[in-house]
Amino acid sequence: MRWRLSALAGLAVASATASAADPTIEDFGGSWQGTAVQISGDHQGLTLEPADLDTQIETRTDGFRISLIGLARKDGDALVPTKIDASFVPTDRPGVYAFEPGGSSFFGLFADPATGNPLDGETLLWARLDGPTLTVYSLAITENGGFDLNRYARSLDDGGLQVLYTHRMENNRVVTVAGRLEPKGG
Repeated sequence: MRWRLSALAGLAVASATASAADPTIEDFGGSWQGTAVQISGDHQGLTLEPADLDTQIETRTDGFRISLIGLARKDGDALVPTKIDASFVPTDRPGVYAFEPGGSSFFGLFADPATGNPLDGETLLWARLDGPTLTVYSLAITENGGFDLNRYARSLDDGGLQVLYTHRMENNRVVTVAGRLEPKGG
């Protein structure tokens, strides 16, 4: 019995130590520049340069602000690069961040994320920090009832960030952008 209690105590200490080493939002802060980019899927001739992945993440005591380039629909199904600037604050759920409308601006990608009700023509926007990955999600319902889901994942990796951006639309249309970010100036 003593061995079992000792083993359980050891597992608890190891678990607490592992969680203490988990990345925090501060680990993602700074200016990041794209060094590689690859597009796949149904992108209909969309082209991006590594610099299009450049990202700015400003960490705050009450969350973070992120500036990046996303993809938006134009004239039906055509995708075009669009600037996104959004602020997020922590929620009661560990690692989950809610969109904060007061500190954000959007340039054509999101309708009105203040209330975030896709059924009212608005965009639901949130973020999640899970281990070494910071992911920003947006969900919108199109005028014809289809969906438009964006997932911007940035994972810490060897002093940089691996980027995996996925844009999913109705009719199984998927565009994936993968790349790498390095600290700007470093």
